[in-house]
Amino acid sequence: MVAEIKLAVAGSGKTRWLGDNVLLEKRNLLITFTNQNVKNIKHSIQRHHGEIPENTYVMTYTRFVYYWLLRPFEPSIKVGDHVGSFRSSGIDITTPPVHDRENPGNGYYTKDKVFHYLSRWSNGLFSNRLSDLYCCQPAVYKKKARERLDKFFDAIYVDEFQDFTDADYKLLVDLAKISDTEVHYVGDFYQSLVSNSNKRRGTPYSKITELSEIIDEFREKKFEVDTQTLRRSWRCSAEVCTFVNSRLGIPIESADEHDGSIVLLSNQLEIMRTLNNTEITKLMWSSAVPGYDLFPSTNKWGYSKGDTYRDICVVLTDSTDHLLEDTELKLKPQTLHRLYVALTRAKRNVFLVKRSDYLKALKNQAVS
Repeated sequence: MVAEIKLAVAGSGKTRWLGDNVLLEKRNLLITFTNQNVKNIKHSIQRHHGEIPENTYVMTYTRFVYYWLLRPFEPSIKVGDHVGSFRSSGIDITTPPVHDRENPGNGYYTKDKVFHYLSRWSNGLFSNRLSDLYCCQPAVYKKKARERLDKFFDAIYVDEFQDFTDADYKLLVDLAKISDTEVHYVGDFYQSLVSNSNKRRGTPYSKITELSEIIDEFREKKFEVDTQTLRRSWRCSAEVCTFVNSRLGIPIESADEHDGSIVLLSNQLEIMRTLNNTEITKLMWSSAVPGYDLFPSTNKWGYSKGDTYRDICVVLTDSTDHLLEDTELKLKPQTLHRLYVALTRAKRNVFLVKRSDYLKALKNQAVS
């Protein structure tokens, strides 16, 4: 059956697309990362269809892996040389001990031990090791898990595909081998890498900057790749989209002609007014930027992912200061992705301030 990845852009309406394209006559499973996204998807389905059909389920990725891929098969789960060594009592969201050479008695168990995955105190499986447990199972186990999904669902949708890393990513690639169920993954490649997670070994995102390369990567894994359906942004104006396209090399189009401009601020008085304007959200690289807590309505580039504002002011960094002058600006993948996220948060205007001009304004603010 179909195993498809829809590559989206910021503000293209991924959640709306999911709600609109769920077919009521099919048995559907929709998976996303957070409880808030579960609510958003349910609301989208209700808005388009009036209700959540009885044969449609929306759940977090963690619940999906536990209740559909692990719990039903616990008697067959192999850990080290042991099979069927435990029966869990749910999901444990605490952070398990990690390997520490300086503290070998901290409670850490190696991957060939049951208690690497199972809490000795709650008898629950550690939520951040569910995918690892699935991925280390034999091929025959994974085949049985996919066959079970085939029996219960006609279509599976996974939202924010780019946020799944390491073992989570490997699990979803394995899931796409399912025989009779349609699999649709939706995500924005350029919104990956915006968090500080160190679990990046199992994904290609940190090594690839060109969209064509990630498309080739997905096609090698037997995915069909759709780059057209969700390439138009309902959030960003035409001018902002053109700027992102030409300066960052990221293909994005505006879905309509609403007003919105890119404005570089250089006048100190204008910069001060903008920074102190409570209705303009300031986006900075991190909370370590001097003055981060000084101005109202401030957020980080990466943390603004998923947010929509009316107007924003992006405070640039040393490596991005030449964004307006350099048409061949080369950025590290994480910097590129975070800057893309920041530039695509506004429905209207995007004000830019160079780091040097910002520091001057910060000094003037302190003096006044």
